[in-house]
Amino acid sequence: MKVAVVGAGVCGLSAAKTLARRGHDVTLHEQFELFHGRGSSHGASRIVRRAYSDPFYTACMSEAYPLWAELERESERELVHEVGLVYFGSQDADNIRSVATGLSDLSVPFEIYDHRQIHKVFPDLKLKDGEIGIWTPEAGWVNAASALKALAEVGIQSGLSIQTGSVADVSRLANENDIVIVTAGAWITRITDVPVKVTLQTFAYIDAQIGGPVWIEDSEDQPYGFPTDEQGQKVGIHRAGHEIDPEIDSRQPNEAYLDAIKTTVRDRFGIQTANLRHPKTCLYTTTVNEDFLLGNLAPNVFFGSACSGHGFKMGPWIGRLLADFAEGKDHPSNHPRFASFPKQLSEYR
Repeated sequence: MKVAVVGAGVCGLSAAKTLARRGHDVTLHEQFELFHGRGSSHGASRIVRRAYSDPFYTACMSEAYPLWAELERESERELVHEVGLVYFGSQDADNIRSVATGLSDLSVPFEIYDHRQIHKVFPDLKLKDGEIGIWTPEAGWVNAASALKALAEVGIQSGLSIQTGSVADVSRLANENDIVIVTAGAWITRITDVPVKVTLQTFAYIDAQIGGPVWIEDSEDQPYGFPTDEQGQKVGIHRAGHEIDPEIDSRQPNEAYLDAIKTTVRDRFGIQTANLRHPKTCLYTTTVNEDFLLGNLAPNVFFGSACSGHGFKMGPWIGRLLADFAEGKDHPSNHPRFASFPKQLSEYR
């Protein structure tokens, strides 16, 4: 089967790699250079975890999480640093209770620690009276840049072709190929009318030595962070930033979010005057309920938008789903939580 994949982020590379390993003739089309930094899949680190406030995604991660180890075996690369995760907040918060319930229902190992006990797994974190931290050992961070290179290498070894530097004409590709898979990230709205908005997110590296697990705070900003590496302690804000056009708008970090990062590291790690190094941005392609979108654009054209800031960790799994759609083993209609109404192709503008 001849397949074209549009977009070389984690989902596109995963789909292309999977289909190439299954013996298909696959060409991956990327409008920029491979591994560019304009989208959502670049960078040094992404959180991987099995714990979610929505039990539906906890269940999805039961399938998705092991695929990272599979990619490590295929590529002979170390990608996942399994340092664990602490998800923390008020013991009475709905999200906190939902995380614990979902993990318990799926028999995922976890422990709960209060503000007096959290030092057992996260010595640097400061919780308040009435807050708890949910610790899951099956979590950590993946080297995003290495993961993309691993996917490309394994795909190329299996016969994958990659074309870069020009915008793909999806309608033409649909006529020239048996199947087309569109994983265009923040550019998906230039191909079809899907209910997403593209926002600019802000993160930075703190000049501090913080060890331990990755972490997520259950709050309005939903800050998250990583243990210190050679660049510092990476801390970001999950709450959606301002909407942008990825083609033309400025990519300057949001000063209000940088202030929120400073407040977080002060309150949670006792860093009174944070020195923010390397403030940076990335793109979220966000749905109103933060669900992913999968669907058909034409009988032989599928699309995937694993978005809303939590898609990277499921990239290999979304890629496998899209590969199954291409082979007729599965269909978006079998996944109603992700299914979008069929859309018509639109021209790039």
